[in-house]
Amino acid sequence: MMILPTDYPVSAAEAEQDSITDSTSLKAQLRGAERAERIKAMLLIFPLLAFLLVTFLVPIGSLLMKSFRDPTISKEMPHAAALLRNWDPAAGKLPSGQIYGAFARDLLAAKDNEGVSRVGSRLNYDEAGMRSLIMKTARRLGESESGSWHERMTAIDSRWDDVGTWSTVKYASSTWTLGYYIKAFDFRRASDGAIVRQPESERLYVNVFLRTAWVSLSVSALCLLFGYPVAYFLANIPARYSNIFMIMVLLPFWTSILVRTTAWVVVLQTNGVLNDLFIHLGLTKTGFALIYNRYGVLIAMTHILLPYAILSLYSVMKGVPNIYVKAARSLGAGPIRSFFQAYFPQTLPGVGAAGMLTFILAVGYYITPAIVGGADDQLASYYIANHVNTTLNWGLASALASILLAGVLLVYSIFVRMTGGAGVKLG
Repeated sequence: MMILPTDYPVSAAEAEQDSITDSTSLKAQLRGAERAERIKAMLLIFPLLAFLLVTFLVPIGSLLMKSFRDPTISKEMPHAAALLRNWDPAAGKLPSGQIYGAFARDLLAAKDNEGVSRVGSRLNYDEAGMRSLIMKTARRLGESESGSWHERMTAIDSRWDDVGTWSTVKYASSTWTLGYYIKAFDFRRASDGAIVRQPESERLYVNVFLRTAWVSLSVSALCLLFGYPVAYFLANIPARYSNIFMIMVLLPFWTSILVRTTAWVVVLQTNGVLNDLFIHLGLTKTGFALIYNRYGVLIAMTHILLPYAILSLYSVMKGVPNIYVKAARSLGAGPIRSFFQAYFPQTLPGVGAAGMLTFILAVGYYITPAIVGGADDQLASYYIANHVNTTLNWGLASALASILLAGVLLVYSIFVRMTGGAGVKLG
């Protein structure tokens, strides 16, 4: 009988191959475990992503679409819009009789489904007086049946014999348009289709954006100027006292912005509390003009945004140890030098965060400038709200809002690049 050995010697090559196989298997298991963890994490954050998509990204996308897309004319007057695409106003010639006929028939059809008002309103966004022209033409177009459509429309109003009128209709008839952005930058289309600068008396929105940027930067600077010493005071006193003072900082958040702004009207008016104090101190006899001007806007907005700056600065200052200042003092530096060389540089992230936060909030302010500011102190948000609620020009409102958003993102990207991302942290 022959006895077989139970253990066989394993060569070095086989052992190395088994080791490689085991390592590959472990790596595959590790990758599978990591993939499962990532899937679990994505499932956990999916509700938040869906919420952001519905409440943030979709509205912004809709906003951008409205600033580029307006199918009113192409939808209400499809035949005339299709023919006008091939007409060139730069040639200086009026449209053909076929275009006149298509426009007249589309206008009569739009009159039946109440689309004339929408057509007139859309054209009036590009040129004042077009709504009355469209309504007048639609009302009288069926009165006479003699003559060509060209003759009948010109008899109703001589403006139908003007290339500029048809140029307005042509560029409004396109579904996709840059007309709202052209107007938002204070340009307009000439009768030949060329983009030209608005007359000086009609320029508005560029000055509004510059004013918005100036006021926002000024408010941010004032918030840093007044908020830094308050935050420094709160961060360096005992906790039992800082908590009491912090309640005072947070107290304005318990009051509506509208109430706080209205309170400033009472304080800053000609016969208000502040002017009465100035008169009593002999600084003025009639009082200073502090309301319905730029001063009132800066004062009220600084007061409302100051707590945001204080909280941003405080969160950083609370984490700065005093040992660096003490070390600087022990090495012979005075209090001012030790502050600016040992303490202040460590608070720069808080300064950057506070300045950026107050700037972004100030850019979109509407209620405060509308109440305490004058006609020349309204910010971009006022005109956006006016076009949404009053003129119903949603396309121009969307263009203005998009430009404002792009400007804020540009400033923020410059800020992040300059600070290396350190200034965006609140603590």
